[in-house]
Amino acid sequence: MTEYFSPTVVQPTIPNADMTPLERLLLTQVFDSEPDGEGLYFFAATSPCDQIELPIESVRMALAASDGIDSEAATFVREQLKDLDDNAAHVQLDLSLTSWEFILQGIVRRSSTLDHVTVVSAFTCTKMRPDGFGGMAALITADAIKGKSTDDILCDLLDEAEHGPIMTAPGFGEHVLLRLSEQSVRAAIPGIIESDDTLTAIATDAITGADIRAGCLVTVERTNLTEEQDSAVFKAALAAIREAEQRLATAS
Repeated sequence: MTEYFSPTVVQPTIPNADMTPLERLLLTQVFDSEPDGEGLYFFAATSPCDQIELPIESVRMALAASDGIDSEAATFVREQLKDLDDNAAHVQLDLSLTSWEFILQGIVRRSSTLDHVTVVSAFTCTKMRPDGFGGMAALITADAIKGKSTDDILCDLLDEAEHGPIMTAPGFGEHVLLRLSEQSVRAAIPGIIESDDTLTAIATDAITGADIRAGCLVTVERTNLTEEQDSAVFKAALAAIREAEQRLATAS
């Protein structure tokens, strides 16, 4: 079984004074952490964790201690606790529903010392699969979350190349098969909601750009295109064989 990892580093150190108790609690579950002066250095030795389980009392205490400070973390946790069984001793939190990037953005928005946070991840796996290696970098500011993967960088280089997508000798180029466009996702939402009355009670205009960004990030993280890539490689190999047959037939 192939295992995929994304070791991650968050920079700079996040000051303790800039985090609410709830944000600190959640981020120390998502990431590994080490004290660094008056703050915490966050990192993930294997991958950030977006599925966490915590004692309900610890969560409620952290939420109460964070009262009065507007944050994505507080909004998310209150929503998760709303329908929780009264006898529950633990709560399971799926942070992929909100994205830890937005928790960091909330911290940047309130901070008097941080104007940005960067997150750099490497993509690795236990087999030499072509879809298992690469990386990404994200810049988180008060106003935006922007990121690029190594695939995005390669696409940019290909776009800038003088002769289109082939920037190396024939047989050694790379070609982009899929990009997930946030504008395309936005355009698809109205039709999806209208086609299923049971899907959601919210209106299309209630879905923000931040919601779309978070949805795309979750989808990219959870999608494995290995089978589709293998199929594309097979089809391209067959097409190359046919091209060679036609070229040789014409030459003779």
